[in-house]
Amino acid sequence: MDKIRQYVRELIGRYHIADPFALCDRLGITVVDQELPASVNGFTVRMKDMSFIVLNSALGYYERRFTVAHELGHVLLHKGTNSLNLSTNTYFCVSRFEREADSFAAWLLMEGEMSELSGLESVTTEDISKIAHIPMSVADKTFNA
Repeated sequence: MDKIRQYVRELIGRYHIADPFALCDRLGITVVDQELPASVNGFTVRMKDMSFIVLNSALGYYERRFTVAHELGHVLLHKGTNSLNLSTNTYFCVSRFEREADSFAAWLLMEGEMSELSGLESVTTEDISKIAHIPMSVADKTFNA
């Protein structure tokens, strides 16, 4: 996943932004709030050259931020893919795309909190999870890999 970390750093360097909402705005990706089932935090829709992130309107701030970062990962890392099509019509491993989008979100959100993390003597995945508001399971998979 080192390629994803490098990609995130280049993206932040290019736009000087680590906030996923601001990045979406800068990249022309529309974030739409919608009532969704509780089991769905969000998803990405692509139409021609436009991308939309549909976000569950019931989510709290940090869940929204992580979900937008995750979906932004799909938009940037998985261009031209459709997970529903992949899972029903191919033998491709969709879970790999989910892990990559989680990793993208974790690196993006962690980079956004580097000033707070740099003040610590040693940093654990639990510290990163709490400070950057990343689910612990994602922090474990991303930073202990």
